[in-house]
Amino acid sequence: MLAATPALAQEAQPSDSAMVNLVRLLIEQGVLTPEKGRALLDQAQAEAAQARAELARTAPASNQQAAADLPPPPPGTVRVPYVPETVRAQIKDELRTEVMAQAKAEGWAAPDKAAPDWVDNIRIHGDFRFRSASAFYAADNSPDYIDVPEFNEIGPIDLTRQLAPRINTTRDKRNNMQIRARIGVEATIAERFQLGFQLATGDDPGPISTNATLTGGFRKRDLWLQNAYVKGELVPGLTAMLGRFDNPFRTTDLMFDPDLALDGLYGEANLAKLLGEDDFTVAVRGGAFPIMFEDADYPSTSSDKRNFRDRYMFSGQFELRKKFGSGIEGHLAAAYHNFTYLRGHVSAPCDIYSVENVECSTDALRPLYATKGNTLMFLRRFDTTANPDPNDPRQPQYLGLKFAYRVLDVNGSVSVPISENVVARLSGNYLYNFGFDPKNICAEGPDGAPLNNVLLSDPANDPLQGACDATDAARFVGGNQGYGAYLSIGDPNLFSVNPRRAHKGAWAVNMAYKYLESDAVPDSFTDSDFHLGGTNAQGFVIGGAWAPFDGIALGARWLSANEIVDAPLAIDVLHVDLGVAF
Repeated sequence: MLAATPALAQEAQPSDSAMVNLVRLLIEQGVLTPEKGRALLDQAQAEAAQARAELARTAPASNQQAAADLPPPPPGTVRVPYVPETVRAQIKDELRTEVMAQAKAEGWAAPDKAAPDWVDNIRIHGDFRFRSASAFYAADNSPDYIDVPEFNEIGPIDLTRQLAPRINTTRDKRNNMQIRARIGVEATIAERFQLGFQLATGDDPGPISTNATLTGGFRKRDLWLQNAYVKGELVPGLTAMLGRFDNPFRTTDLMFDPDLALDGLYGEANLAKLLGEDDFTVAVRGGAFPIMFEDADYPSTSSDKRNFRDRYMFSGQFELRKKFGSGIEGHLAAAYHNFTYLRGHVSAPCDIYSVENVECSTDALRPLYATKGNTLMFLRRFDTTANPDPNDPRQPQYLGLKFAYRVLDVNGSVSVPISENVVARLSGNYLYNFGFDPKNICAEGPDGAPLNNVLLSDPANDPLQGACDATDAARFVGGNQGYGAYLSIGDPNLFSVNPRRAHKGAWAVNMAYKYLESDAVPDSFTDSDFHLGGTNAQGFVIGGAWAPFDGIALGARWLSANEIVDAPLAIDVLHVDLGVAF
């Protein structure tokens, strides 16, 4: 467009002049006034004239003569001088300033408002984790641990004719590759309500893991609705939530797996916030969370329907939190979780001989997503008088939970800042199940005797000895308590290898000791990694994480656990993780 000549000038039509066209366009759009546009051109011409005069003074005579020999410009052309770099930069800066000032005044492209209002009300977050998971089993582990979910799914199983399905307890599994991917959206509505959704991977619809194992012939991976909720702060300090959402109770993985989401309704009153206090919290929270609504058509094969009550978890918690001037923060919380109607019962005498596929009266009390550890019982009692063949030993059974679960959860923590982004945190947790009733384990007779967590007096010669035998009964050794201690040092955002807010160079190390007796909590909802899930386990955890970049973390954990009672079962677990989040 602008080419240097010996005279440092060029004649150009307006349509060919970038400078003139730009100024004219900005004047037409109202960004520049005509006066400002003329001033910019005048300034550019003055700078060029000064440069031309200087060059004319020092340039060789041949160049001056060449400039003089140029023909005069055609009528109507505009002489566009060379524009020095400093002037161009100044024009650029002044134009940017004026354009942004006008944009901000008119609200169409301000730096802090580059999109419509509704975009400001939406927040999108997500994370991805790649894991190498290995499990190592002791050589002397018992091979006879029943796979409870499969037993009940393919059942009823007649143990006189069929082998019960068993979990792996002896063969190591190394370097299983897993992914966890989650994407969530939360929108603010009417300034005080939030609508949230989250999708997550998972091998099955179970409640305690969103890991997807990379196996199965390159098949596509399932994606589940992890969260869907509406949350509102009705007044400052008073919050309600409905739908499906992350566990809102303050606790540890001794009680609930970190991936557990709850269904139902929840409310919280922060009494200190209601009074305008920020450094001190007195919170009361609670909710009702349906676990299973019983089938209204049960038994489906009978006109005489059974009315089982719906299963719920009713929970309440009281929490105190205090921030001190030195940055120290302390928490203390006590919760009570009542799991209704999880306990099994022995059925009325059931005639399995006259009719095929009969449903006995308590078959519906089978537990959901049981893992291992909880004390089990058979659910069926048989009407042997209806057996046409006294030598027919058939006894197809389902498994149920022996005890109820009404759990007290007391937990607390102290956080002490060491330096910027480095915090030391010590946490503790104590659990006690009031639904545990070992004194009445034989109230329903030998048919309802506990099947596991019993100590046989002579297993070699009497392997069928039961805890409810009339003579020489086996000793029941299950328990109802649990406790854990957790120590973490480093960036709190990496205590669980969650890099969402972690900065480059952040690090964390953590360790824990956990002791969880057989019936302290339902084994369906506790940590899925320690002892590979379930209860009746004790041991330690040690791990660490480091962020090589913002939002990216590398981590590793070693989890070592043994059984507390019952048959030997020692399992060590190694996790090596890469986490990426935004």
